[in-house]
Order: sequence, then structure tokens, then C-alpha cells
Amino acid sequence: MRIAFFNWKDIRHPFAGGAEAYVHQVLKRFVEKGHKATLFSSTFPGCKANEMIDGIQHIRYGGKFSMYLKSYPCYKRNIEGKYDIIVESINGMPFLTPLFAKERVIAFIHQLTRQNWYSALPFPVAFLGYHSEDLLLSVYRDCHAIGSSDSTKLDLEKLGFGKVHVINPGNDIRGPCAEKERNPIAIYLGRLAKSKNVDHAILAFKKIRERVPNAKLWIAGSGPEESNLRALSGKLGLEDSIIFFGHVSEEKKTELLSRAHLMLFPGAREGWGITVIEANACGTPVVGYDIPGLRDSIREGISGALIKPNDFNAMAESAISLLSDRDSLKKLSQSSMAYSKGFTWDKTAEKFLSVIEEAVK
Repeated sequence: MRIAFFNWKDIRHPFAGGAEAYVHQVLKRFVEKGHKATLFSSTFPGCKANEMIDGIQHIRYGGKFSMYLKSYPCYKRNIEGKYDIIVESINGMPFLTPLFAKERVIAFIHQLTRQNWYSALPFPVAFLGYHSEDLLLSVYRDCHAIGSSDSTKLDLEKLGFGKVHVINPGNDIRGPCAEKERNPIAIYLGRLAKSKNVDHAILAFKKIRERVPNAKLWIAGSGPEESNLRALSGKLGLEDSIIFFGHVSEEKKTELLSRAHLMLFPGAREGWGITVIEANACGTPVVGYDIPGLRDSIREGISGALIKPNDFNAMAESAISLLSDRDSLKKLSQSSMAYSKGFTWDKTAEKFLSVIEEAVK
């Protein structure tokens, strides 16, 4: 099988996140099974235009916005007649390949972006994206579509999609690699972007600190909001109790998740939330907002707790309750680890490949 995969970013991109991890993990396994996989994505400073990573050919052909305009020339030059199928990874702006590609197309739609347009892009682009998303996605209604969660499937079915497959992300962390810290530690791990509401984690931690004086908050990740978040921490007088780790390696990520007691996840909208399962695999429950994606990945009372969206006070109360009751927290930690074992990248890739084979037929 020859598979052409479009995605805005790849795993080497400075702002790569869960979507890029998902794409890389499944393509790597396709290659291991003997298939040819090529990922077409955007350029970034210092990148190579053509690179092989884990057997996956990477072709980078345009900037953050120009790549969409260059998709047709890229298709004519690199793809037409050379591949069996095209998979579009859509997490915001689509590439619209069904309008010009002769090959069958699968739409891999992580989530409907909705309000995230305004948190990620400048006004004119955000306005157009927000009000045209449903129309743009209608191009894919007759295609096989893959979503990361039942929430995404429901959204797509409301738009008239008829062939939607739910394939949850996997996880390759198998148990904690370090002991829990002696003092209570809450952690946020992910991109530092407006759509992630990381400021809510800091505001919740302000309340947590008042009731659990020896608690600390770790923030691991990088992004455009880092300077604003550091400023907020200083404004609230939390400089000594919040540690910013910046971008961390896979090894450091597992270590931090293992040593922390609780993850705070106050996002606005998610496709799934890969770090939820990664935290659970390290014995760390997650307190997150009850939003699309997180309501699929977080199991109430088993792997964490779901809180009313945008209510950082409620997030703080839930965290305080858990951090103050070590017996309950330990039980939740154990059930979180058990829950995480149901997710593997091998299983995810196998399901994904079966949809590709069905679409090619």
C-alpha cells in the first residue's frame, strides 16, 4: 500500500502536539508492516525539505498558511498516480484534496475546531475559519472519516457524515518510572496556547495553594503563551511554587508525570487528549473540564474527574479534595494505571489500516 498523508505539522515541528504524535505513531507502524508512507507538511525554521524519519518520508512544501494554497501543485508534482490513497489530517483548515485528487481520500478529523479558531489565529483568518468550517468540511461527507473520539463522531454525523470510524489514540508508556514526590504536585503538560486555557490551571492552583500550602504546580511544554503565563504567575505571587520546564523530552515527560500526583487539564476543546492517558499510565489521575474529547478520555472516578467547563474554582476544589485524601488519591492512581493499559499504538494503527484498506476497496 502506498499512503500519502497530509498534516499541518510533523513530529519535528517546534509546536508539534498530540495530533502529530498520533500521525507519526500510526505511519511508523504502517512502514513496519511493509507499506510506503509519505507525510506532507509545513516547513519550519531550520527544517529539511525532504527527510526520512523512522522510515516515513517527510516532504515539507509550504509555510503555516501557504501550504494550503500549494497543496494542489504539491499533489500534481509528488502524488498523482504514485499513491493508492490520500489521508488528510484535519485539525482546523482542511487541504480540500477531494476537489482535485483522483485517488480516494480519508478525512482524519481530530476535532471540530469551533472556538479554537479565535485563540489560535488573527482576527480575519479566525473569523473566516469559524464561519466556514462546516461548509469546508462538507467536501468530505462522502469520504470515510476517522475521529479520535465519540464526541468528534457525533459532531461529524450532525454535519451529514455517514462513514465515521472512531479510533482512539494509543499510549506507549507502561507504568511510572519514578516515585511520587513527598509534597503534593499538580502538573499541566501540553502546548502553551490560548486554546489550552493554561491560565485556568494557574488560577486554580492559586486556590489550591491557599488550602494545601506545600503544593507546587509544574508546567511542562512550550508555546506562544509562555511569557503571559509567567507574568500571571508573578502577578499572583506564585513564582516560588510554579516551575516552568519548557519543552521536555519523552523521557523527562514520563519522569514528571510519574512524580506528580495530579494533572490539571482545563482545555477549551480537544480531539481526545493524549496526555490524559500518558498521565494515567504514570499513575497520575486527571482533573479536566467536561468538554468534547476530555469527556471521552477521562473516566469519572476511574482515571480522574470532570469539571464544569471554564470553572477553575471547581477545578481547584476537586484537586484539593483529592490532594487532601491520600487514600482516595492512591486508589484513583491505581485505577488510572489499569485503565491506561487498554490503549496501545499497535491497536490504533491496526484499526486505522483496516479503514484505509476498506476505503481503497
